Amino acid sequence: MAPKIRSAGPITPQKPKSSHTVYTTRHRIRFFDAWDTRAPGLSLRQFCQDRDPDFGTASRWLRQRNTFGSPAYRRTRRLSNKLGRPPIVSKEQCQMLVSPLRNPVRDQAYKAQIEFHKLGCKKRSLQARLKACTKGGQRYKQAYIKKEISRQNKRKRQYIFFSDEAHLDTSSQAQGYILREQGTRTDAENIQERGERTGVKLHVFAWVNWWGKSKLYFYHDEEEYIERPPRPPKPRTRKYETTDEFEARLREWEASLPQEQVVKPKGNAMTQKYYTETLLPVHAKALHQARLVRPNGELKRWLFQEDGDPSHGKKKRGMAQVYLDSNWIPTLVHPPQSPDLNPTEEVRNILKQRVRRRTWRNIEEYKAVCQDEWDKITLEEVRARIIEMLDRCKSLVKTGGAAIKSDLW
Repeated sequence: MAPKIRSAGPITPQKPKSSHTVYTTRHRIRFFDAWDTRAPGLSLRQFCQDRDPDFGTASRWLRQRNTFGSPAYRRTRRLSNKLGRPPIVSKEQCQMLVSPLRNPVRDQAYKAQIEFHKLGCKKRSLQARLKACTKGGQRYKQAYIKKEISRQNKRKRQYIFFSDEAHLDTSSQAQGYILREQGTRTDAENIQERGERTGVKLHVFAWVNWWGKSKLYFYHDEEEYIERPPRPPKPRTRKYETTDEFEARLREWEASLPQEQVVKPKGNAMTQKYYTETLLPVHAKALHQARLVRPNGELKRWLFQEDGDPSHGKKKRGMAQVYLDSNWIPTLVHPPQSPDLNPTEEVRNILKQRVRRRTWRNIEEYKAVCQDEWDKITLEEVRARIIEMLDRCKSLVKTGGAAIKSDLW
């Protein structure tokens, strides 16, 4: 053997065989034929010791043949769920486009946004990607609001005291919660007795305007009007009737008279005298204090709005109207039984909704809860209701006096 010399060059090592073998349909058919004709008693592990494939692959092929049958003889390739070319706009870019903090040109057209962010795609491609990667992302109509009430509407309504009375049921609470396991709601230890409805127990009143609101006042008229059942008319003598017959009918009438019954008052009634002596002085004092504030040295004409409750004396000139005239308080013409045109009604509804979420044990705690929730009502919430007055008046005229409903109230 001739000695090796340097000019022969180094020997390049051969590339080792890859451990990953791609099996074709022909490999599968040969394996199944050999397995079906194997020697009796030969296990799968012994069968795979001196031939391909390995034990794991052979086990998988046999399971596939038991499940799918003859299609397992053919080689199957994994199919991608995403067909076609990869998208140009990624999911992260779509999330960025709909983010108010990351996309300063959301109000521009699609082409302008594509050029600004250098996406490099067409308009239709961007629309399809937004629909697939976001929750219905697309260009919708812009919503607009007015940050401030219009000058004409503000000039009319910023110097109006809106007043109203409300009647509260102290037994109206939110449904309670209890910690328990699922399916044990009807167990005796998880059931509590609900208190009886006591009806209207508290009466409150307050005023609101564009610049502020009063505290919540509680009142109760001890001289509430009590309705009693009517008496049947007393019989009269007839032309062709004897004295005995008339006396018999008279005794029958006396027997049919209703007995004296203790009738409880309704709870939400108030006399005009009580309204004039108790509630009106509070409103008059607030109006006089508002007149002392003169912006730019101008004296503003404040108006007072109240509903058509009988105690307000709207049908004829009574004690309430005399009191208002003597204190130089002009009133705003307001239709009776029209809560849709009084912002105080909706502010009161806010109070009732929030009070129902709280709990209390007695009347004093209930009053404290009402006052606390009333103080939490912001001036922005009050102004939002006053701003709607112009549109609500138009809607009321359009519907012919029917009840109206908006997003706020």
